[in-house]
Amino acid sequence: MKRDFLKRWMSYFSPQQKFYYSNLSKDLEIRWSKGKKTLNTRHANYSYGGLQEVMNRGLSRIPLEGVESVLVLGMGGGCVVDSLRNKFNYHGEITGVEVDPVVMEIAKKEFSLHKDKKVQLIEADAEDYVSKNQEKFDLIIIDIFIDVKVPEQFYSLKFWRNVKRMVNHHGFVLFNAGIDLSEEKLEEFLDVIEEKFIYQIKFEVLVSNTVVILQKI
Repeated sequence: MKRDFLKRWMSYFSPQQKFYYSNLSKDLEIRWSKGKKTLNTRHANYSYGGLQEVMNRGLSRIPLEGVESVLVLGMGGGCVVDSLRNKFNYHGEITGVEVDPVVMEIAKKEFSLHKDKKVQLIEADAEDYVSKNQEKFDLIIIDIFIDVKVPEQFYSLKFWRNVKRMVNHHGFVLFNAGIDLSEEKLEEFLDVIEEKFIYQIKFEVLVSNTVVILQKI
């Protein structure tokens, strides 16, 4: 209660900052940087800012002219929608899955994500969603962090078998695989990628991110 009061007080006197608290993501902050809003946790950028540039590096390697449907697992504040619309000229359907209701609220309230009528927002756990959903997509974007860590289940064989099932033949998967990911951890993950995927890896994107781009063959 005291912390919430303090953050509201700080927001009042500093309109460049707003604070939220989530049971999942803990402390969340809206801050203006280089003329635009960003969403941050205590230790990392969650949406817009550096994270958006990381995802842009991966999206630039994917031929989006053939993409008609996109699934985003880990929607966050929705910066990937902004990139797809305004940088890569993709104007098709987007389904965004986000487990944290506070982050979902921020996406709507602070970034007006609900105003894009071709974006469907779903509050759900990504692992549960892919295990039950039968839709297929041309591009699946996976950007799931709790603060600076990708939860362990999103490296698992079970999860990636479901992802493979949901991506169309010749479709793509863009996976923000981690920050400061060890070589051992990356090799363990690559061992679960089955033969129906070909992939390329971009190391040290903006110094510390590992981005994996996969295509189903």
